[in-house]
Amino acid sequence: MKRLLERISWATRKWRCEFKLFNLLLHDQHGSWGFKLFTFNITIKEYSLLAFNCRLPNKTNVRQFTVDDWDVLFLHNYLWGEYDDLSDSKLWGVKLSKWEGVKLHFLNKLFK
Repeated sequence: MKRLLERISWATRKWRCEFKLFNLLLHDQHGSWGFKLFTFNITIKEYSLLAFNCRLPNKTNVRQFTVDDWDVLFLHNYLWGEYDDLSDSKLWGVKLSKWEGVKLHFLNKLFK
């Protein structure tokens, strides 16, 4: 039995997975309020079916309502990658097509 467990441990040594069904944040250690529903944490990235985290103004270090994190249907990481690629292309002077320009405009609204 010990040998079998050692083999399983060795075969899964690089896996970094975590699952949370529901996480409610009520002024956590970062001052965030929000929730996360059906969340997978794979390696470093977090994927949620539905998530929303924000910070409320407190007249000291948070001056206005701030949205820290959001995710809908596991799309946040994919959309962030698209936004990163398009904004880098625009920064380096690559001519964007009309469709890419529309996507960049929309993603600018989401991430800023």
